[in-house]
Amino acid sequence: MNTTVSSRFVGPLRPSAAIRARRLYLVACASLVACVSAVATARASVWTDGLYLKAFGGLHGLADGDIKQGGSSGDGSYSGGQIFGAAVGKQLSKNWAVEAEFFYRSNDIDSVSGGPLGGSTEGDFASTNLMFNAVYTFTRSDGSWLWGKFTPHVGAGVGFLQEADIDATIGGVSQEYDDSWIFAAQVFAGVSYAINERWSVYLETRYHYAGEIELKSSSGNNTLKADYNGYSGLVGVRYNF
Repeated sequence: MNTTVSSRFVGPLRPSAAIRARRLYLVACASLVACVSAVATARASVWTDGLYLKAFGGLHGLADGDIKQGGSSGDGSYSGGQIFGAAVGKQLSKNWAVEAEFFYRSNDIDSVSGGPLGGSTEGDFASTNLMFNAVYTFTRSDGSWLWGKFTPHVGAGVGFLQEADIDATIGGVSQEYDDSWIFAAQVFAGVSYAINERWSVYLETRYHYAGEIELKSSSGNNTLKADYNGYSGLVGVRYNF
């Protein structure tokens, strides 16, 4: 049995439009990935430019102030306390930087005369703080240190008392009032000393302001109002990436 196969040369087969579209899509995706990878590699060492970390601690003084509840008002007096915290910042230019910081501060109660906590000589007034600062550093025109390796700076910030509380003991009975996310502000000034290009140490003085804040009793619905304003003296260390 003979089978005759008729063939005709018609040239190489061409892929369909759908296949060509898929190939173009894959090529485009591969090109995009390659471009993104190249940009990421090029910028890997750039995003940290100007980034810095700080750690600090020091003494905090809380100003005497009113403590009120209803129609009753007293005056609170506090001993010197402590403050410590850390910050991450970004140097935007030779002069300007922005930073976010978190710190804790606490002061023991010396005495309270009159008012809802009258007679209290035990306890403390403390807070954790989340602040966002703008810092201006004084430098020479070329960005170098102003006085040898010393450079002064000033700044201001706004944020929150992430939590504030008063613990007091009156006649052997403990009372606690607290609240969270209370608006606060601060101003500060200091001077830094450069150890080398990456490390520096600094001294700083601050004034913190939250005004009259309202705190709620942990054991009921009672609230009290207390002035919460103070000042700090800090020593810190800074690391530049």
